[in-house]
Amino acid sequence: MQSATASNVPLPAGRVPTSRQRGSRTRRQPGGRAAASPAGGSAADPGGVPAMDPAQSPDLRPTGRSWPADEPVAVVIAGSDRDSRGAVLSALLGDAVPPVDRPSPSYLTVRYGSRTWIGAYLPGWPEPWPIPVRTARSDPATSLPRPPRRIEMTRPDRLLRHFTLVDTPDTGARTDSRRAVLVDAARRGGALLFVIGAGPPPQQPEYDLLRQTVAAGAAVFLAVTPAAAISATVPDFAGASWLAVDPAAGDVAHLRRTLIDWADRETLHRTGGALADREAARRRTPATRPDATGGADWPHQLDRSVRRAGQRVRQELAIDLANIHLAGVQEVLFGGGPAATAGFLDGELLALATKTAASIAAAVDGIIDQMCGLLPGVRPGPENRRRVGESLRGRMLSDLSPGPMAAGLLCSASGEVRSVSVGVPSDHRVSVGVPSDHRVSVGVPSDQPADVFAGYSMPGSWSVLPPIGLALAADCWHPATGPSGMAPEQARWWTQQVVRALEIALSREVTQRFDALLRGLARLLADAIDLGELPR
Repeated sequence: MQSATASNVPLPAGRVPTSRQRGSRTRRQPGGRAAASPAGGSAADPGGVPAMDPAQSPDLRPTGRSWPADEPVAVVIAGSDRDSRGAVLSALLGDAVPPVDRPSPSYLTVRYGSRTWIGAYLPGWPEPWPIPVRTARSDPATSLPRPPRRIEMTRPDRLLRHFTLVDTPDTGARTDSRRAVLVDAARRGGALLFVIGAGPPPQQPEYDLLRQTVAAGAAVFLAVTPAAAISATVPDFAGASWLAVDPAAGDVAHLRRTLIDWADRETLHRTGGALADREAARRRTPATRPDATGGADWPHQLDRSVRRAGQRVRQELAIDLANIHLAGVQEVLFGGGPAATAGFLDGELLALATKTAASIAAAVDGIIDQMCGLLPGVRPGPENRRRVGESLRGRMLSDLSPGPMAAGLLCSASGEVRSVSVGVPSDHRVSVGVPSDHRVSVGVPSDQPADVFAGYSMPGSWSVLPPIGLALAADCWHPATGPSGMAPEQARWWTQQVVRALEIALSREVTQRFDALLRGLARLLADAIDLGELPR
């Protein structure tokens, strides 16, 4: 039997949508209103809920929000039950079992490709670690030096022509900081498919995840399996797309069509936004010399703004690292003990890198808008921000920085922090402390240097300043050198050393990036005033 949505139908406790509810689905019209259902009645009937405002509806985008036009459209799958998520993913791909048996902390990305290929992304390795397809379903992580940040798979599936599928770690075991990584992936991909399956019903952390995803502007779809238990109606998401699925019977046809329809609309939104940006970039934007009443002292204002922004980011980093230290000590004493310390810290570093990249990007956007607002004839906005950003991005890693910027920072088992730089010469590459037969030099491609550190892949033009990847080196998982072979008191000391060294290295990298931004913006704005227009 083919499933259908149960949109605008509140789910009672302990039940999933009945066949009558699935057969009388409502259709959402533009503007957030629900049309009458084929079975009669409307969304405002006593059996349903009132139509939601578009700004409050999780599956409708608020107006005035900018779309990541250079990001691929993706559906991020989340939920507290791994087996239910894997069953839905497998059913969408037409498989009986999940395509890859990935480690629990790793992300899984399934993209379209002309052939089937699987690779694991390990921080510090210059290229993906290939995984044979024949062994992908038998715990491939056992042959890897360390747990991968993500595993990517390509396969010639027609569904993947519309969108990419991303499976995530369990939501129940995620801290607030790690939840932000999942929300960031859903925001960039465009949609979150939350699977409510067997096991305990969703709790407050799951509801917080959904609300944060809605606030980030992503669409939300809720898939309910036959074995699911719903503890209570969720008023905030009564207007979302509730879909009843039975992956064991392969009953996901309606889910596939719903996601394809959404992906096609999302692609049009992003394509239209990209075309509008290109059209705006072609227009001549005069940048006349500031007058005495305007921004005559713009160099001093630029210097103050950049330095304050850098100081603010460094202060936030110090607070976040202090919290990571405290959480790491609690994990050693009251959590999984020394054996779980490496995995816990590595996940926290991924969350910290994601938050830091977003903070730096927001600070840079604010500085560019402020400087454009000081110049008569230049209007702050996405088009000029994009033009200035593209001009800076091309030379940020060359003449604007006195030394090479680190693409990532690797924390070794000895408590030291090693930099992974862009375009590192072969005689300056540092070997990661792993067994000699698996020893690989640290050095990453210059097109997307921090991508190997990411849980969800990022495009090369993601931000003006290059992001900083953070991870633990492979020797941190080795029992002879890592914290897993230490006593609790030693593991506490090791955690403290790692956090202290990270704070010093991160402060240096942030300072170097904002210094380069200051020089680049000063040069660019001076040239724009002399030439009479912003760079194209």
